[in-house]
Amino acid sequence: MTSTVSTENKTASQPRYYEHAGDYEGVIHSRLLELEKNRFAERFFGHDHLLWADDPSEITNRLGWVDLPQRMLEAVDEIDSFSESARKEGFTDVVVLGMGGSSLSSEVFRNVFPIRDGFLRLTLLDTTDPDFILRTRQTINLLSTLFVVSSKSGSTVETVSLMKYFYAELAEKTDSPGKHFVCITDPGSHLIHTATEHGFAKVFVNDPNVGGRFSALSYFGLVPASLAGVDIRKMLQSASSVLLEIRNAVGGKYQGSPSFRLGTFLGTMAREGRDKLGFVFSEKLFPFGYWVEQLIAESIGKKGLGILPLLDETVSDCPRQGNDRAYILFYLKGDRKVAAACSRISTSETPFVKITVDDPYQVAEELFRFEFAVALAGSIMGINPFDQPDVESAKSFARRFLRLYGETGRLESEKPDFSENGLIFSSNSKIESSAQLREVISSKQKGYISIQAYVDPGEENSRELLSLRAQIESISSVPVTLGFGPRFLHSTGQLHKGDSGEGFFIQIVSENKTDLPIPDKISSSESSFSFEILKTAQATGDFRSLDEKGRVIVRIGIPPDVPNSLRNIARSLI
Repeated sequence: MTSTVSTENKTASQPRYYEHAGDYEGVIHSRLLELEKNRFAERFFGHDHLLWADDPSEITNRLGWVDLPQRMLEAVDEIDSFSESARKEGFTDVVVLGMGGSSLSSEVFRNVFPIRDGFLRLTLLDTTDPDFILRTRQTINLLSTLFVVSSKSGSTVETVSLMKYFYAELAEKTDSPGKHFVCITDPGSHLIHTATEHGFAKVFVNDPNVGGRFSALSYFGLVPASLAGVDIRKMLQSASSVLLEIRNAVGGKYQGSPSFRLGTFLGTMAREGRDKLGFVFSEKLFPFGYWVEQLIAESIGKKGLGILPLLDETVSDCPRQGNDRAYILFYLKGDRKVAAACSRISTSETPFVKITVDDPYQVAEELFRFEFAVALAGSIMGINPFDQPDVESAKSFARRFLRLYGETGRLESEKPDFSENGLIFSSNSKIESSAQLREVISSKQKGYISIQAYVDPGEENSRELLSLRAQIESISSVPVTLGFGPRFLHSTGQLHKGDSGEGFFIQIVSENKTDLPIPDKISSSESSFSFEILKTAQATGDFRSLDEKGRVIVRIGIPPDVPNSLRNIARSLI
């Protein structure tokens, strides 16, 4: 049986949610009836942890996001007032220092919403690569830049290190560096003490019951958005329409709810073995993918299960062959390329959902809709979507390596298996030549391949990595993902260690052209280690963590000429 479901927004000229479930329509229909019978909506708004697990830990204290679209309306005046004062102070740039879900919404807002004259230019800095940090430092005027330090715990090593570095840079240029900093954190965070002691311009204390990846509509997302000129009141009102839609489903109206249908689609596809979720985006909406990737991967990649988000799916290749795929088409109204992909996929056996966006502010609706849908999918899969049990492992290894570096002045490293064209290969599975590596890639029939790039995430390197990804895909029958370290450690890193274990990991770690010291304290001139040391420790920590979890990984150490080195890797696989 093949059928489609459209759910129409009364203000839209066409259905905004279109679902083609194919042979799975009956399963989805039955599961929606089961959710109605179990009163999912009522129990969701009642914060019933039994929807996900018997143990309430990391559930009852993680549901503060449920009513954020309406509750944060009360904070709009405070946020916009601060934004206005920042403009009056002469700030022209805002740099968000953060990692993971609590910061990735900034990337969405920066790219999706139109730039408004007179507001601050928004940049997200979520890397420990010193070459990229230095280039960011050189492209901004420090004295007209506001830094937003975003950390739920207040102790995120990447965020705190970036804060200390830029504070030291400003301290050389002004007697009041603190007025260039804002922090967003949880109550009781050490970051609040730091902000008070060093005269930060503002402290925003977030609801501690909102997890990082569910915080796009909290202070973590709204403060940078307002500074960049986004009408956050309109954004919250837009998201509130989805909250109202979900509330209206109370009493058993799930079949016509796009949010319930999306969550049921995601959970059903995963349970039916279609756990590779390809995304096709209209170009302007692509940054939404970085945010939704971390939401899905970190929330659902655990207990030997998971949904693997596949970004960079090209329109011409959609749909890919295989019975383990489903698709989300995130479509800007009028985009003929995505419309063509939709027509092509409609004639296939591949299930998909098409979500149409008519206006940038509707992206806020989809932020909240996907948060709900992922929570619902977790319930269907028997997974607690609010914890991240395997994220700490890589962090723990990295901390140990940094401690040893402080004691010995040397970092632990993997023993090289072989070298070729300036590339140093190490693995945990005795891969001793590039020909053998190619054989491992080409013979892989299940799972996926993940490229983990601890390199400068600039445009040129990104292009070369996409080319390398395409090269690997050309010799492999499994999907290939790409992530920059350490960003992915806070998102897909959970999936890598918590899923069924069929991933093959290619870690690429570059030397750097330059290095930058990290002050020991925010006002200290002493430094025990640098950003390159931190980056290398994080990469080594993740290598050891994946090895501990029984994953197969190869590490390729490359010289500072990253583009040429990436081309050499691609040539070695021909």
